Amino acid sequence: MLTTLVVTASLLFTGAPAQSVATKPLSFRGMTLQIPKTWKVGKEDMWGIHVKTGGCDRLAVECRGFYLVGPEGISLARHGNPYDPEKPYHPGNGLAACAPDKRYVEDFPGKLVDRGLRPVGAGHKATYRVWRVGCSTQSGKRTGVSYQERIWHLPKSKILIFDQWSDSRLGAILRRATWS
Repeated sequence: MLTTLVVTASLLFTGAPAQSVATKPLSFRGMTLQIPKTWKVGKEDMWGIHVKTGGCDRLAVECRGFYLVGPEGISLARHGNPYDPEKPYHPGNGLAACAPDKRYVEDFPGKLVDRGLRPVGAGHKATYRVWRVGCSTQSGKRTGVSYQERIWHLPKSKILIFDQWSDSRLGAILRRATWS
């Protein structure tokens, strides 16, 4: 009984997982992430790679997930201007559909709710921002719908990680990234 109690307490306090999750490597611009095998990796395009981490709600703009964005997507962020860490990330021009409900548009600029530096593997620190973005009707009426946009930006590596779904696993996965 005492041995069981010690092992249970050890797992509780060390955070060791009760069961391991099968992973697969995902490499992007010299960074390799170990992501769950169930996640679906899209094809790379001018904006980067969309990694689908969960289901697809019929009202959402796209399936749950995050983007790995490279130099082109960083240089052509909001209205054709480069990404600015003091503003939420928005690829492209014009109004953006609200991530959780495409019937609405994003109500920019959003509210900065967290900022700092976050590790992305050994020896790499990302500028980290979390924005609360509200959604409104096309005519500007607020809807009460909102979401959090998390951004990790590694300017030297020319990588931006853009998460509109606040996946709780992503931060730990990025902390364990490896670099070549």
